[in-house]
Amino acid sequence: MYGCPNRLWRREACRQRTPPFQSSTTGSSGFERAQEMKKRRTLALLCLLLWRVPAAPGGERIIVVRFHGNYSISDDEMARLADVRPGAVLDEASLAEIKNRLVRTRKFEWVEVSKRYRSLSAGDEVVLVITVKEKPPARSKFMFMPILSGSDEYGFTYGGRFTSIDLLGAKERLSLPVTWGGIRRAALEGQRDFHNPVISSVYSGAGVSRKENPHFEIGDLRREGWGGVSRRIRQFQVDLSAGWTGVDFGPLSESFVNFRTDLAFDTRQEINFPRDALYAGIGWERIKLLDGGPRFNRYKLDVRGYKGVFGQAILAGQFLYHIADGRLPDYQRPFLGGSATLRGENPGAFIGDNLVLTSLELRMPLNSKLAVYRAGIDIFLDSGAVYDHGRSLGSADFKHGAGIGFFLFVAGFGIKVDFAHNLRDNFRVHFSTGFRF
Repeated sequence: MYGCPNRLWRREACRQRTPPFQSSTTGSSGFERAQEMKKRRTLALLCLLLWRVPAAPGGERIIVVRFHGNYSISDDEMARLADVRPGAVLDEASLAEIKNRLVRTRKFEWVEVSKRYRSLSAGDEVVLVITVKEKPPARSKFMFMPILSGSDEYGFTYGGRFTSIDLLGAKERLSLPVTWGGIRRAALEGQRDFHNPVISSVYSGAGVSRKENPHFEIGDLRREGWGGVSRRIRQFQVDLSAGWTGVDFGPLSESFVNFRTDLAFDTRQEINFPRDALYAGIGWERIKLLDGGPRFNRYKLDVRGYKGVFGQAILAGQFLYHIADGRLPDYQRPFLGGSATLRGENPGAFIGDNLVLTSLELRMPLNSKLAVYRAGIDIFLDSGAVYDHGRSLGSADFKHGAGIGFFLFVAGFGIKVDFAHNLRDNFRVHFSTGFRF
């Protein structure tokens, strides 16, 4: 007690020099002696906490090196990269030097180097703690997803999507989709996500594609470049985009630029088989043909609803409306007929500048929710029309179709076959790789 280096407590300790087992008051009770001992022990502990042996003149000595966060790099390799070992002398600049050596290896996203004293009395012995976050290996940055889609308008399309994550170190996602079959396409797409109140993501891309227009039965070759930004707030999403497209449509060769704005409200939790959900989207697109061509405005309204009715059955409905303020080029005109629009009619049977479509379906899964696949039947009714610019919706010739379909979904892939009649004189079998909406 007399050797306590702290002056504040030394005075109190020196004032109370009563021997350890002798009370300061003659004839004191055992309780008072216990209180006296407790007070002295507390005083000694405080002196010890406020006093630390100064470091050795040559610096602090590393007793133990501990590594945290390294899962693929061994501790021995970490010690070699950091160039540290037990017994080494640590000075004020050593922590920064160790961190810089590890950062220069480019194996870690971040590095933190700190020291801990081994005991309160040994001020020159430290434990060096190095915490890192390893960069993922290069092979983990690449992914592949097969592509399989189709409809009776274009036939089956198959291929794959190659994707890289943070390959350039900018937290970007690059994708290379390549498909063959009904739609032949190759593109390079990029996206960068942000976490701020203004922008959720920025995306861009360029590609080339070819398909056959089902109405004119003419090849449609396109070269495209686009870019845009999106913002998502809970169930709301806003997209702003612009692009350039060059089109070879039979003997016709043209190019145009477009600007587009879309706003959507989406409560769907599952895309393939939504239930008790609503989707509502509106859009505006401005198209300008180059080389002195005309300008067009196109507007879109798309409303979809899904309601569980009994058991696993879902009643689904859609209202889709496309309208343009001018005569569109043939390669941009919407068509009606086929599994993607009006079942019971030939693919691309009707074409116009404007399109209106309504559909109602009763989807009834027949297997358990716990199964790895989902199979069932659906009963549907479609009604729609296309009409040229200058005509009113009331003068449009509406077509109808009704029937029954069968569907099967396994691991995100689906196949659907519909048997439909146009309620006049035509019966068709349609196929697709999922529900239209």
